[in-house]
Amino acid sequence: MMFDVGRDSVCCTETLLDAWGKSLETSLEAADTRVRATLLLACCWIACGMQLVAQSRQPRNAADIPQTNPYTSEADVEAGRKIFGGRCGHCHGQSGEGGRGAVLNSGELHHGASDREMFLVIRNGIPNTEMPGTFGLPDAEVWRMVAYVKQLRRQGSSDAAAGNQTAGALVYQKNSCAACHAIDGQGGFLGPDLSEIGAKRSIRYLRDSIVNPSADIPLDYRSVTVITRDGKTIAGIQLNEDEYSVHLRDMSGNLRSFLKSELREVKLTGQSLMPAYGALSKDDLDNLVAYLSSLRRSAAQATVWMFDRLENIGGNKTTVLGAPRVIDSPIGKAVEFDGVRDALFIDNHPLAGAETFTFEAIFRPDGGEREQRWFHLSEQDPKTGVDTDNRMLFEIRVIGDGWFLDSYNQSGTEGKALMNRSAVHPLGAWYHVASVYDGKEFRNYVNGVQEGAANIHLAPHGPGHASVGVRINKVFYFKGAVRMARFTRRALSTPEFLTLPVRP
Repeated sequence: MMFDVGRDSVCCTETLLDAWGKSLETSLEAADTRVRATLLLACCWIACGMQLVAQSRQPRNAADIPQTNPYTSEADVEAGRKIFGGRCGHCHGQSGEGGRGAVLNSGELHHGASDREMFLVIRNGIPNTEMPGTFGLPDAEVWRMVAYVKQLRRQGSSDAAAGNQTAGALVYQKNSCAACHAIDGQGGFLGPDLSEIGAKRSIRYLRDSIVNPSADIPLDYRSVTVITRDGKTIAGIQLNEDEYSVHLRDMSGNLRSFLKSELREVKLTGQSLMPAYGALSKDDLDNLVAYLSSLRRSAAQATVWMFDRLENIGGNKTTVLGAPRVIDSPIGKAVEFDGVRDALFIDNHPLAGAETFTFEAIFRPDGGEREQRWFHLSEQDPKTGVDTDNRMLFEIRVIGDGWFLDSYNQSGTEGKALMNRSAVHPLGAWYHVASVYDGKEFRNYVNGVQEGAANIHLAPHGPGHASVGVRINKVFYFKGAVRMARFTRRALSTPEFLTLPVRP
């Protein structure tokens, strides 16, 4: 059966369908607009949340923080004790007695002398250490921890060493501890540096570490053993590991790299490379602990700069120019410069105010341009910040496959360059250099051998800054590497100089 609806009816139906289609399209567009708006709003919320999280993890600036603690009541101290116990006690001890973290109840703090400084240490952490920041913690809770730590500091330490420091130094020497550990730049590098260990670790922790060193192994000194496909076993300190390779420093101090495809096994042993000294007599153990506990940096001691990172040298923030890089060398980590545009600028003149001094460095010259000014200490005008003419420099002159040292010092109208052009040394090796001033004579040395001397009056420098890898005004770039420097406020004799690290 067929129905004749007529032309007018068809036209009407088409009109209705067209109207319905447009209405549906409009509705869908409206819905699409609402969905888009909802998605956009969600994205905005997510972005804002991420920004707030990122901001909460940004280091705080000193200018934003009050100088004195606004939370110092007994209730605040008690609240700080509870927060400290949950967040910090596992490293520093529940009563600040120390452990893996520094001792806090001895009255001596290397960081956080003022309320504001301590707040920033707790909030931001200490770069290049195991001390993390507390970025998600409200300011009030950080201040309450400051109040508690200040109280700990006033208590003083009840943990005293029972032994004799002098006898302990002999125990340290007799057991060849310096083969793996360094003190003020002297010794090996397979174990942790001990220059300030007495300020960082409690008596109990030191004793436990000697008797059972595997109980708590620092992260940077975890041991690893690799077994090659042909059955050879190599043990050492793990430097780096990724999906394809493993890098270590073996027991002889050699840097070793292995592709995992070439290995039968890679084992993190969980054991310290340091042997346990449980067989020491009670007196020897007490004396050794007393000696280690006495190792605390003071203003009269030397300042040591280790070039094992770029962002911080000797506790000072750096400005990096170009692309210097940290390398693993046979004598430990060092910073390598390309001789074209690489340099580090350090906001500290470590010998400012010194009437006598010894300026030492361990470095490796690799060639490059004839004149290179690779370590520069410069005085700055305290009003303008502009560099004055007063300066101390280590320079080299490259001649063919060799180099000779140029040590320069300027103070007021007095200045002297010490150069021995006949003392030429081969490129590509590691050297110790020193400039010494005893109040009358200015001398320089390479590997403990004196190369020049002059009588001169050098007045102390004022505060300033330093550059490494280039002269302070960015000319005469250095090609090579720098391992460390030491600055001592007295004239050292040659037996007191740093020695080149040796493989254990």
